Formats: sequence, structure tokens, C-alpha cells
Amino acid sequence: MRPYVGITGPVTVDEVKAITQEFGRAGYRMLSDHWPMIGFLVSLKTLNRQPTANRRYPAIDTLPDLLEQAAGTFTMIHYNSREQQTLAEQVRSVFKGVYGRLCSAVQLNIPWPDIKQVSAIKNEFPCMDIVFQASHQAMEGMTPAEIVKKIIKYGSSINYVLIDPSGGRGIEFNIESSVRLYKELFSKTKGLTVGFAGGFTCANVADRVNEIKARIDSEFFCIDAEGGLRDKITNAYGDDLLNMTKVKAYLSSASQVLP
Repeated sequence: MRPYVGITGPVTVDEVKAITQEFGRAGYRMLSDHWPMIGFLVSLKTLNRQPTANRRYPAIDTLPDLLEQAAGTFTMIHYNSREQQTLAEQVRSVFKGVYGRLCSAVQLNIPWPDIKQVSAIKNEFPCMDIVFQASHQAMEGMTPAEIVKKIIKYGSSINYVLIDPSGGRGIEFNIESSVRLYKELFSKTKGLTVGFAGGFTCANVADRVNEIKARIDSEFFCIDAEGGLRDKITNAYGDDLLNMTKVKAYLSSASQVLP
């Protein structure tokens, strides 16, 4: 699968339109070496139309319109839930009416989602690109070899692994340990595209990407930004707003190192 440069967390049509335009200005298109990815956050709570204080989650009924405005990008739904036994059923509900036409990718923000459920998602949606999020919770206390051994068990059900110890909290990931995991995945798996997330901002993306490139001697990896492109209202997680000036500067800087 093609690597991507991602921005996650828009909630309005205007935000999606602006991000799509900025991707174009930065030179990222679906024919680029790196796809432009726009990620939309959905949880079991928002799927069930329950209120949330987290400003990064759009109302579920607005999701088709948001995806429509993101035409020409690699759209992805970032889904989280604590109910594992019905995960495939939940994903089916999320993608009802939008699969294929508007979106065919899901990132499972769930520490070690049930393998049978992930396989069931892939069987029902064979063209679905599934991203395994290697979050802090998933990786805690494990060596790269142990993490990869568990990831391998998902087989061909997953297409991407996103090394993301921050989980949208804007905390910079440790490049050395993340690169060790990348190299372990590269040596032990086939067909997986790997990416990095955690604390990317317009100020640091060029330096951090250049360091990753130097360490792995490749540009074949994804990056995704979320918390680092937002302005805090309070210190509560998700009580923040997307800053389009930061988005524009981030994509401009990223395009210099991942053209």
C-alpha cells in the first residue's frame, strides 16, 4: 500500500475543504508517492449518537458530507471502542452507506483488537485498508520482537501499522525506539506499510522526518498529525480546535522532505 501524509481530526465541512485545498497546494494527490490522508474520528459513543466533550469527533450523521468534501484524498475512519466482541458489527454500522463510494479505510484505535473480529471485517469488506495502531497501551512492556510477533498473527487482515505512542495527545514519540520497531516489522513481515505518529507539528516535522529517513534509509513510511495542529481551549484531552495556519505550514514543511 502507498504511504500517506495524514491529518486527523476535522469536524466541519469548511475544515475538510480547507485541508483538501492545502494538500493540493503542497503537491499531495492520489498519484503522489505519498497519498494525502484525512482521518475522521468515530467512537462507539458517537456511533450511538451519545454526546461527547471531545471536539475532535464529528456528529456521526455529518460523516457522509465530510467524506464527500474529502474527495480526491485517502479518506480514513479512525475508530475506537471498548466493546471488542461486536467490533465487526460496529464497523459495519460505521461504514453503512459510505464504504467504497466515500471511504474504504479504517484505523482501529484499539489495543490489540480481537483477531477474529478483524478477520471478519476484512472478509466482509475485502477492499478495506485496515490500519493497526501500535499505541502506547499496545506496546507497553514489550520488546519490538514481541510486538511484531503479535502483529504477525493478524496475517493479511491488516495493511498498515501506525507506530503511535501518543494517541493524538501531541506527545513526541521517541524516534530511536520507534525506528527499532519499524526495522523489526520491515524484516519480519511482508506487505505491510508502516508509519509514525506522535507530536508532529509544523515546527518539527521536517527535522523529525529527515532523522527517520536517515535512520531507515528510505522515504517509504507514513506520517500522521493530529494534536500538534490544534489550539488548546483547556488542558482536557480533545478540548481544542484545528488551526488551519498550522495545517498549511505543516504540509508545506512536510512536502519539502516527503515530496
